[in-house]
Amino acid sequence: MRRIVFCMLVCLFVLSGVSMAQDRGRPRDEIENLPRGKWWRMPEVASELKISSDEQTTLDDLYYKHRNQMIDHKGELKKGQLALEQFVENEKLDESACKNQFQKVLEARNKISTERYNFLIEVRKLLGFERFLQLKPKFYELGKEKSRKDGDRRKPRR
Repeated sequence: MRRIVFCMLVCLFVLSGVSMAQDRGRPRDEIENLPRGKWWRMPEVASELKISSDEQTTLDDLYYKHRNQMIDHKGELKKGQLALEQFVENEKLDESACKNQFQKVLEARNKISTERYNFLIEVRKLLGFERFLQLKPKFYELGKEKSRKDGDRRKPRR
């Protein structure tokens, strides 16, 4: 029985890894295109979008509030995943407890997505329609630039 549960757990992790790898090829939505960090502090972005110092301060406040929430939600997710793993690995499988814990993990993931979306909405409200439209291509450029840099870091140096 323990071997079967272990195999099921391995399959679950493998399949989740496959689905994540497949997601990398799909078009990214606005939430995922938000560049990491304080993009509004980049001189060329701030200048191009005419972001005032008051707006930068507001974005800083939003950013720290958002990051704090994300830390909490990601911690909740990791704890939930750990608890789920423990339920699945128990010698005596409690199916009801496993399903309940799995729901909690899904809810934690949903909180992370909701927080990302809320941050996007706050940015949109602050910038307004025109500047937000100008920012969307910047999201894409900054995201591509970061991917290239990340890719360079992952390649072994010779």
